[in-house]
Amino acid sequence: MMRRATVHIVGAGFSGLSAAVHLSAASDIDIVVHERAVRAGGRRRSFYDEAMGLTIDSGNYFVLSSWRSSLATIAAIGAAEQWREEASAEIPFADMASGERWRLRPNAGRIPWWVLSPSRRAPRTLAKDYFQVAKLLRASPSAVVADFAPTEGPAAERIWRPFAQAALHVEPSRASARLAGALLGETLGSGGRGARMMFPVGDFARAFVVPALKHLRRREVAIRFERDLRKLEFDGDRVVALEFEHDRIDLAPEDVLILAVPPWIASELVPEISTPTEFAATLTVHFAMPPPPGAPRVLGIVNSPFPWMFCYPDRISVGVRDAGAVLAAPREQLAADYWRAAAALTGLSDALPAWRIIRQRRAGFLATPAQDALRPTCETPWRNLFLAGAYVQNGLPESIESSLRSGEVAARSAAGLLRSPLPAL
Repeated sequence: MMRRATVHIVGAGFSGLSAAVHLSAASDIDIVVHERAVRAGGRRRSFYDEAMGLTIDSGNYFVLSSWRSSLATIAAIGAAEQWREEASAEIPFADMASGERWRLRPNAGRIPWWVLSPSRRAPRTLAKDYFQVAKLLRASPSAVVADFAPTEGPAAERIWRPFAQAALHVEPSRASARLAGALLGETLGSGGRGARMMFPVGDFARAFVVPALKHLRRREVAIRFERDLRKLEFDGDRVVALEFEHDRIDLAPEDVLILAVPPWIASELVPEISTPTEFAATLTVHFAMPPPPGAPRVLGIVNSPFPWMFCYPDRISVGVRDAGAVLAAPREQLAADYWRAAAALTGLSDALPAWRIIRQRRAGFLATPAQDALRPTCETPWRNLFLAGAYVQNGLPESIESSLRSGEVAARSAAGLLRSPLPAL
């Protein structure tokens, strides 16, 4: 009997789980997932905080209704009921300096007539400030968002800076215009109906990681934790062995490796590949205080210590995507300052509730032209080695969609090498 090929996936973060889910649709491939940690999910995780008395996530995570890989993967693992889509794509905003409140209200259809209506735009912005999106779609690899968008005034403060910080982890003066255009093109290409946020019903692990693991185990995918890969052995155009901390796996000629680890680990294991070298820091602060009735699920804020606030049934959370300047600040001071602003925005008491700060120093690659140019492709010079991760070139900046899509691409590349076409999820 001919030996079945084995695909080894190193890394059980979102790209690794995505690759495993897609490959599990094949009936003639064995799959083994190796994870260094004691749990799956990578940096996107959920845990119980005793001080708060709540299960919280390591960030404020959502998917958009236009993210095809995210929606397909969620459906394939049977987790669709764990997600709720917002009724519309509108996003409320507040200016803490002026006290103004407004809502960006895209229309559902593909023709963006909403920008012609002052009541649907940010105050003191013009329709032309929004039509810059069309120019981003044709941006060169070296262009930045500030080459096309206003750099000062209401449009800069109320449209472009919040977008660049949220989606690209960096200011418009450094943010890749090409990545911005790709993201906006996919999100708004189908109109406002493609820009609706989808949030987990409960915690993020139950909405994705747990059902993904259950799905893979039902498909007889082997999942092995506490597996620290130390070295790859190469011979010609193949990877021939994986050396873990406590054992070694020799690859048969038909076996394949998908390396779904962070870029700094990938570059240590395979020094010949190019990877991003600059990363964005993020800061998330959870407060054990239920929001008041009628509070918006998401609120964008300008002239504030933080640009975004999220309201969950049992807590209020704030997030800073480009957080390098505040990482070293005292935690107690940060919590007090952020809650004072959150209380002012919600009308709650400024008495500080229980809180938890989560810092991530390398939450994703900086979406600058220079860093985008360093992203490798899925395929490598070694025919049985493929890369997966949001840092791998897929046309999008760092996001859940980017991670899941990269896993899908790696899975299809591996299956193609093995001549085992994968059905759509």
